[in-house]
Amino acid sequence: MQEFQLRVLPLSNNDFALELYQCAYKQAGQKKRPPAQRIGQLKGQPLIRARQAIYQCLKDNNYDPQTLSYRRQKPYVLNEQSGVSMALLFQTLEPLSNPERISSIADGITAMSNEEAHYWFAMVSNGKRRPALKAMRVLLGN
Repeated sequence: MQEFQLRVLPLSNNDFALELYQCAYKQAGQKKRPPAQRIGQLKGQPLIRARQAIYQCLKDNNYDPQTLSYRRQKPYVLNEQSGVSMALLFQTLEPLSNPERISSIADGITAMSNEEAHYWFAMVSNGKRRPALKAMRVLLGN
């Protein structure tokens, strides 16, 4: 199973951003596993609009959503299914600013089946990042 981490990044005025990391597998013969790779960051309007999906992700991974605050130091460890959905959410919403479009896309990603989410994640992760993210925004943004 692939592991993901959701980390809280404190900002000014008791505000925070969330960063999603994909943890690398430890290779045979290695003593340590390579550092986690940053997938994306949400802050501001996209973070506010996606909060219900993030709260549900935390619940699915046995975390209390009330623990999400700018003071949190320890990362949330996410299972593969939640991590893939969050990776799509973070990468798709990161550059957007239109509140209705952000909400529509967040709802669409949340409604995806596990297989559909893995398909889109594979498209985004394996060299077709820009066209795949654009296609997701067009399909889900209406």
